[in-house]
Amino acid sequence: MELIGVAVLCVAVASVIGGATGFGTSLIATPFMLMAGIGLTETVVVNLVVALVTRLGVTYQLRRHIDWPRVAVLGAASLPGAWLGVQTLGLLPEQLLAPAAGAITVLCGLAMALPASRTARPPSRWATAATGAISGYFSTTTSLNGPPVVLLLSRAKLPPLSFIADLAGYFVVTSVLSLAMLWAGTGIDVPGLLPLLAACTVAGVVANQLGISIAQRLPTHVFRSAVIALVVIAGLLTIVTA
Repeated sequence: MELIGVAVLCVAVASVIGGATGFGTSLIATPFMLMAGIGLTETVVVNLVVALVTRLGVTYQLRRHIDWPRVAVLGAASLPGAWLGVQTLGLLPEQLLAPAAGAITVLCGLAMALPASRTARPPSRWATAATGAISGYFSTTTSLNGPPVVLLLSRAKLPPLSFIADLAGYFVVTSVLSLAMLWAGTGIDVPGLLPLLAACTVAGVVANQLGISIAQRLPTHVFRSAVIALVVIAGLLTIVTA
């Protein structure tokens, strides 16, 4: 019961940040849940379920801001990546997967901080597909599937609500696919996780709404700076705590 309380606190704090930036729930929750002694696979499942439930509401709320063709390409491309992630779960130790994902997360954050063109450039279909595949792999291995897509969308200089909306649509698709593959391809005890999943999902939904209200008041430049800082810090935390 104490472990569930710690996980709920981690998810609640992370969901406020996730609601405000459109992503980051898994980035923040993962290192702290690992520190609390929750296994990597269990952490991944909890994060994916919370992401699915909270992003469903966001997708509906911000549906007019979503670029549906882009979300469709990202989601479809995540399928082979997610499948590959499940296949490698039994081959690579947790001690290697988490630090590797953390390092790539930091690199994504640093790339986002580099000076970019003043002109917004929508990503090509090939770049979108490649990003979806990479994120799909991270989804089933560590649940840290946000940074590659965040980097892709940040280069397009989307308004905050469009940025959050596209991410939400993508997270809904990839979470469903990833959970289905993890359930079918691993020995995860889903019924045994139900108390943890239920408590964390309720906390995530409530905290996420608070985060969304914050996002609607953030100026674009503040929003971008917060996103970059979040990516880098979360990546470093994942490396240190793995």
